[in-house]
Amino acid sequence: MVDRKARDQLAELIRHLVAGQISNDEFEGRLPHSKDAAIREIFWNGAWGLYDDLREHKLGGANRIENKHRRDIARWVLFLKSDYEYEWPPYPPKPRLLNLFLSILTFGVYNRLTAKRWRHNGEAEVWPFISKSDYERALNRPPYLVLPNRSRGLESR
Repeated sequence: MVDRKARDQLAELIRHLVAGQISNDEFEGRLPHSKDAAIREIFWNGAWGLYDDLREHKLGGANRIENKHRRDIARWVLFLKSDYEYEWPPYPPKPRLLNLFLSILTFGVYNRLTAKRWRHNGEAEVWPFISKSDYERALNRPPYLVLPNRSRGLESR
């Protein structure tokens, strides 16, 4: 199920967070509630890792997002602006408390094995897209760089 309104909200929130326009607390306070799995998974397995949740701050200056991470973030936003279903299984898998316990008990080995198994559900390098072909199709329809129809008519003159 694609919740267009919630996806658009999260896409804009991520853009504002990364640009340093809102703080991490403002970001979390404005998160949309939705049954769309993409909202939950992109927040927990993507955006939440961008900031320190123990203090309020903006992502600028010393907290600026490194350029090497911006391509991943742009891909999350592109996915949110697409109409693709989120096809990955939940990560970490349920029951989460058991996974946490097993990870602690094995000094992280269980978590690394679980992550390796999870990555085999699709093409992990283009997550949250399930496949490179879906990602490439979405790249051909950029949500923020499309010229209005009347501008295209001017170019052909």
